[in-house]
Amino acid sequence: MRPGPALAGLLLLASAAASACGPAAYNVRAARAFANEDARRAIIDDRAADLERAAWLADEVLSSTPYSPGDAWIAALRLDDDEGERLRARLEKTPPYEGEHEVPLAKLYRAKLDEALARAAARGERGAPPAFARLFDALAELAAPAREAGAASAASRLPAAWQALAEHARALAAEERDVERLSAGRPLGAPDTPEIAAAKARAAARRRALAGAHRDVAGAAIALRAASAGQEPARTIARDALHVLSFLLRMHIEALAVAPYVVKQARRVARDEPGTRAAVGRAEAISRVLEEQRAALSTCAEALSAPAQTPLEDTAGFEAQEGLLEQGRAISLDAVHLKLKGDVELLFFHQLASAGSSGGVNDYRGRTRRLVYDVDPVFMVGGRALLTYDFDHVRDAARLNAGFKTDRLFSSGGDIRYDGSLGRLLGLNGLASDVFDIGADLAGVSTSLKIARFTAGNVTELAVDPGTDRDAGAVASAPFQLLLRQIDVGFDVTKLFPEAADDLYLEELLAGFRYMDYKLPRIFYALRERDPGEGDVYVFERQSPAQSATSRFYQGGFSVRMGNGEWPRLAPFGDLGLYGGAGPVRYAFSADPAVPGVASEVDEATMIAFSGNVSVGLRLRLTSYLSRLRLLTELSYNVEAIGQGIISSIRATRRGDETIYTIGRKLDIGGFDVFHGPRLLAVLVL
Repeated sequence: MRPGPALAGLLLLASAAASACGPAAYNVRAARAFANEDARRAIIDDRAADLERAAWLADEVLSSTPYSPGDAWIAALRLDDDEGERLRARLEKTPPYEGEHEVPLAKLYRAKLDEALARAAARGERGAPPAFARLFDALAELAAPAREAGAASAASRLPAAWQALAEHARALAAEERDVERLSAGRPLGAPDTPEIAAAKARAAARRRALAGAHRDVAGAAIALRAASAGQEPARTIARDALHVLSFLLRMHIEALAVAPYVVKQARRVARDEPGTRAAVGRAEAISRVLEEQRAALSTCAEALSAPAQTPLEDTAGFEAQEGLLEQGRAISLDAVHLKLKGDVELLFFHQLASAGSSGGVNDYRGRTRRLVYDVDPVFMVGGRALLTYDFDHVRDAARLNAGFKTDRLFSSGGDIRYDGSLGRLLGLNGLASDVFDIGADLAGVSTSLKIARFTAGNVTELAVDPGTDRDAGAVASAPFQLLLRQIDVGFDVTKLFPEAADDLYLEELLAGFRYMDYKLPRIFYALRERDPGEGDVYVFERQSPAQSATSRFYQGGFSVRMGNGEWPRLAPFGDLGLYGGAGPVRYAFSADPAVPGVASEVDEATMIAFSGNVSVGLRLRLTSYLSRLRLLTELSYNVEAIGQGIISSIRATRRGDETIYTIGRKLDIGGFDVFHGPRLLAVLVL
């Protein structure tokens, strides 16, 4: 293997492995399992209860469960792959998991802890009083033989620090919600009100308190790492404690992996059931508690691995999927997707005559010629294979083309091609292009290229009665050829506010740049203000002969997709885009308007253009939510209109103390260029 791809693969694997044992705010396995689920109240409530139970269980095990070295309930905390599959199969048959919802791995760990605690509380479990009232006391005893007063004292502060983490985390979540509520609707940059300032001060105090609790945990971890466990019962205490802490740590990691989707789905349900909005706040608060507890558990478990002489990946918490490296490989596998895309599209081109295509009302009476386009639509059937990798918080961040160089498998009337590689658009090739695209994807930059070629049809020049502006018959005809190239490069703004975007049904909001060019025969019409300084009606002055003109535009603007995403079985969506800008154009007028076709006045100008698109569609998911295999179909109809014109002069009119600016003269082409048609897209994701 070449060094470049090999190194990239190792880096991706290392990142995935790190996510398996670190904070699971984003986890590609959880994304595959939960991101596209149907949002159901019963499922949300059950998973939220699991999150609450996970935090409660951690406190119960460490603070309230009697312990003696070698207790059987600790040995019962085991969950390997086989046991996990048996437990999952049992839970899948019970409400609310009867259907197309996956049982989270956190629920399996929670169930095993419930069983172990029930066993610890059962009568006859102990033949003698417990050695310690709680596991925290055993940890303090383990650190005590170090004969270092400071270390022993640090370990004894662990229970209070643990309680402080949960208390301050919940309070901080409430204070942050207060700040958000009080700040809602206020102008950007407005000074804080006394209420907002007080809420921010309370939140800052809670953050300082949390930092202090974590310092106490870190001090206890130092004492535990230095503890001597060469003799009994210290050896057993160290191993038992590491066994329990690793199991709790894994439960919290898995709970945090599903927590963002509990919050997101609760938000979706709250759209239709406002009374469930409180569930969103509870889920956010418990997620904060779980993260603070996870950090403390990780710190103490890593410290205990030294006296227990056991690597963390070999502990009970990570038996499922056979250790951290195997978990990383499994996560990497879930992050890799093979996408097979099928595309059927019918694209039409028309010029829509309009008396207001360039602003105001245009009176074309006096012209003697106009053009009519009779163009056959382009029908295209295409396909493409893509290999993608979900990296960090970005889906499909790494994309490698595998197969078709273009989308076209069959076409008539021309062809259509799509591409999404910004690297290739900039002239890069091979690995350099792929690496550049990965960086652009991680930065939130979205790129699309569309090239449409029309090759069947005719353009007809019609004679026009100058008095009535009515057609008087065809005078010439020629084959029609058009090549449209459109490049969009934008940043997805929804990445800055994903929760609000979800609430607003925003799937994507791209702000950026559009380049467009196409060439076809044109007649330019010169118009002037009928009433100087009014700018409401423009009358005909002269016209150009028919000529081939290139429309080339550099535009800025936005495009937005509204919808529910891929999670509903059947979901409508809509697209809206608006871009404005300008570009260079060359044109010619006849020296003698009475003799069309004599071109002598050649000029260059800047043509101003606005392009807008709108589409409506329906997305259908054909496969089960539980299936890794996803088959999605999209049927949509898109309309894109382009209005363009040239400003020849601007008139300034003085009215009292005010100066009014209007367009004195302009050139336009008599209407809008319109591209439209239906598209059927099928995507199979493996």
